[in-house]
Parts: sequence; C-alpha cells; structure tokens
Amino acid sequence: MHNKAVVNGIYAAMLTPFNDDASISVEGIQPLVDYILSTGVNGLYAGGSSGECILQSRIERELLLTELANYAKGKGTLIAHVGAASTADAVALAKVAGTNGYDYVSAIPPYYYPHDYTNIRDYYTAIVDAAGLPLIIYNIPALTGVDLGTNGILQLLEDERIIGVKFTATDLFQFWQLRQAAPDKSFFFGTDEMFLAATATGADGGIGSTYNLIGDVYVGITDAIAAGDIDKARQLQYRSNELVQLLLTTGVLPGLKHALNRLGVPVGPCRQPFSAPSTESLVKLDQWIDKNVKSGLLKQASA
Repeated sequence: MHNKAVVNGIYAAMLTPFNDDASISVEGIQPLVDYILSTGVNGLYAGGSSGECILQSRIERELLLTELANYAKGKGTLIAHVGAASTADAVALAKVAGTNGYDYVSAIPPYYYPHDYTNIRDYYTAIVDAAGLPLIIYNIPALTGVDLGTNGILQLLEDERIIGVKFTATDLFQFWQLRQAAPDKSFFFGTDEMFLAATATGADGGIGSTYNLIGDVYVGITDAIAAGDIDKARQLQYRSNELVQLLLTTGVLPGLKHALNRLGVPVGPCRQPFSAPSTESLVKLDQWIDKNVKSGLLKQASA
C-alpha cells in the first residue's frame, strides 16, 4: 500500500450518469469527467452520495468504478467511495478500487442497523485491508444516521492508513476540534454552502456535489483565503450559495443533473424514487444558468 497522504485539494463528488431507462451510462462518463476537470478541480470522488450509490447494486457500483478508472486514471486524483451497509459489499468494492488504480478509498460507516464502535472499526479495517489504499472516513450523520462523535473519529484516525475525514455536517466547532486534535490528518469539508467558513477554519480542501458544475468557485475560495483576500472569497461563496438555494427548490441531485444536461453534459435523470424537478422550480434555475453562461461564469460543454 502506498503511504502518500492527501494534503489538500478540491474534489467533485461526481454524479453518476444514467441512460433514460436509469441504467448506468458508460458513454456518459467521459463527457462528465472532462467537464468537471475543466473547472480546475484536483480530481474526482466517485460513487458517493452525489453518485446515488445507495440506489445501485454492488455490480453497478463496480462497473462505474472500473469504467471511470479506465478513462480518468492519470487525469486527476481518484477517490472511490466504497461504503455499504454490509462489510462484504464494501470489501468487494474496495478491491475493485485497489486493482483499478484509484489513489484513495472512502466510506460512510455501516448504516441502518445500529453498530457499536468495535463493529464500525472492524468494518473500516476490513476495507483498508482489502483496498491496500489510504482511506478517508466519510462522516455524514444526517444521512447515515450514524454519529461517529469526535472521540470515535479520532480513535479511527489512530490507524495510520486512515488518513483523513470527509466531514459533511454543519458543526464547525467539531470540525475545528478534530483538526486541532489530529494535525497530521487531512480534513475535507463537504457542506458546500459553508465552504468559506470551513476553509477559514483550516480545511485541507473540499468534496462536494455542486463542484460538478462550479468546481472553479471552490478552487477560487481556497486560493482567495490563502492570499488573504476575504472579499473575493465572500463573492465566490455568494455564487455557491445562490446555486445551492435554487437546488434546494428543485432537489439537489435532480437540479444538478438538469443543469448539466442543459449545458450539453449528458448525465441523464436521477433514479427513482427521485423525480424530475417541477417545471415551476426550474424557472429560476434556468434563469441562473442562462445568466451565468452569458456572463462567462458558466460554460457549456465543448461540442
């Protein structure tokens, strides 16, 4: 296993392209990857919440990870999300990541059933053993129902192969506490509308869904904070928040897919039980897209 640590970076939590019949679109991977990477992000976080992983079979998730690696290896850093309710599924996905040239694996904790710390630790150990890659814990308690807690996360980070955390929550004080307690680990923030605050608190980078569309905004916030230009960082966070506010009316993933489809990136629909956004909710999102394309802040996919 290689021991390189993630230092920092901006990674798009990649959407999964589907065909109209909701099967995985292998052909849709290339244009989506090209579009995302053209915004200047450092790489891709594949098969996570934004990728609708919970709505896919393990075989489908393996297909996505394999096909993505075939196209994107060497074009940016690749992180494979392999978390699952069952350790066996997570281990199988971790092996796929390990044999297909991914740089890192990441995983939500086992969800639905309540598990004690020992079970969760053994799950993460099994994943990291199977992948042979450094692992990033994906902490998203609002969706998994699993609150690892500050001490739980810090205990998991004692394994030198577990190199950091994707922190998708709103408790910036806890984020700061983790950062202080484990200065040699990497902390990525996953709540897009609070990215500026987390970066100012000391985040090493971000992993988020709106990065599929406006990855340059988060690269810009990181650069502005590093340069001490708070005004610029605020303007960029405003752009992010304007988009997030619209996506909350359409549904985040259906709205993002609508926007990318409209810009010429064929990502298809979301899987049911997601439904297409209502016509009313799309009016303002379409206006935002048109305004930002016209001003050059948003680009259409190259033909």
